[in-house]
Amino acid sequence: MKTIIIPVISAIDKLFARSFLETDAFLEIIKEPNVRLILLVSKNRLEYYRKEFKFDNVIFEILPEVKNFWSERFFKFLEAASIHTRTVKIIHWTALKRKGAKKNILARTFIFFLSRLLWYAGQFRFWRNLIRRCYFLMPSCVFSEIFERFNPDLIFGPTLIFSENLFLKEAKKRKIKIIGMVWSWDNLYSKSLIRVHPDYLLAHTDSIAGQCVQLGDYSEKRISVIGVPQYDRYFKKEGIEGRGEFIEKIDGNPAKKLILYAFSGKAGLGIEFDILKIIHKIISEKKLSDKVQMLVRPYPRFDFSQEQLDGLKKKYGFLVHGATSQSGKDKDDWGMDREAISFLTNSLAHADIVVNMYSTFFIEGAIFDKPLIGIAFDGEQKLDFWNSAVRFFEWDHLADLKPLNGIWLVKSVEKLSVAIDKYLTKPAYQKEGREKIVQQQCQFIDGNSGKRLAQNILDFLKG
Repeated sequence: MKTIIIPVISAIDKLFARSFLETDAFLEIIKEPNVRLILLVSKNRLEYYRKEFKFDNVIFEILPEVKNFWSERFFKFLEAASIHTRTVKIIHWTALKRKGAKKNILARTFIFFLSRLLWYAGQFRFWRNLIRRCYFLMPSCVFSEIFERFNPDLIFGPTLIFSENLFLKEAKKRKIKIIGMVWSWDNLYSKSLIRVHPDYLLAHTDSIAGQCVQLGDYSEKRISVIGVPQYDRYFKKEGIEGRGEFIEKIDGNPAKKLILYAFSGKAGLGIEFDILKIIHKIISEKKLSDKVQMLVRPYPRFDFSQEQLDGLKKKYGFLVHGATSQSGKDKDDWGMDREAISFLTNSLAHADIVVNMYSTFFIEGAIFDKPLIGIAFDGEQKLDFWNSAVRFFEWDHLADLKPLNGIWLVKSVEKLSVAIDKYLTKPAYQKEGREKIVQQQCQFIDGNSGKRLAQNILDFLKG
């Protein structure tokens, strides 16, 4: 019996079901009769995972929390500040000039200049390797009991970010094989230098593989490109309900066109409520070529309470629905379970237009060939560049999309109204650009990325 351990750090544990456990990758691995899978998860998610994913060769145990160790906080800052990209440069300036920042100006200024110094140093390979070497020399025995109890043959690192590095470092010191994967499209631009090099590396796309080589100093010969497992269900059109059935379920009108507004995250939250107000005004003025309704989807990490959802529905008449499902009594006990995944899939499948500021909805909407509108203005506010929505498409991972001409970036209320109306009457506009987004950001469209992930893990385990 071969044993694989997967550390599921708290930064991703609420999204891990969608990206791995509800994909073919998990199902293919657990079908192997001589493979035992150990998943280390946060304490408050343990019972949920044990209940929902109960298999004879799958064991869930608690992953010790280490993100608050001083050494982990220090190296997380050191690593992130040293990533020599435009994204990180913008993040540094935004932290200094952020509207409503709580830290006093002296502390922000000191951190800014230190960060900028590290950013300049980060362009040199010797500095990046020095960070990796110093980190490796730090103690990592907090996981000793886990390694000794399960005696793993292989570690799969699903993110290569944050506190997962400490677990991978301990495995490396014990000479246990490690296969790692870059978690998301923006990670190497802003979160990771690949602080601990695994023995083999998996990347979703050629673009990310190139970043692994250029920014992570990783050997191209030890990288496989597999596609994005969590998008397999989109390409295979799994779980898609009839349009009428879905829209009636959310109290909508199937005869009206559906605009899907997807919140992007914390960085633009203060602007996005202005945008909702503006879109409501555009719809209310009845100047559009078709009758429309709007479905508002919160960002999962900042999902709205039922009171907030009801407030938006009452104020604007929007269709509203939470992005996640509660798995416990506490506010933080949320996740992307099958119901939440199904709602997400059907929201995309039945939308006529997708409006977003800076999230993966540009990719997910493009998979379903939905017209994409990117918000690049600040609603009713007048903000400087470092606090403005304009800065988001200067981030490297979003800047990669701009030349593809698949997203209509709107920079004013008037342009937003024009974009909505044109897409309602000519939904095929920028179709070629959307296809290019899918090609660049998904690589494979066959719905077999999960199987490729599993096959790479199993081959490396047996090799």
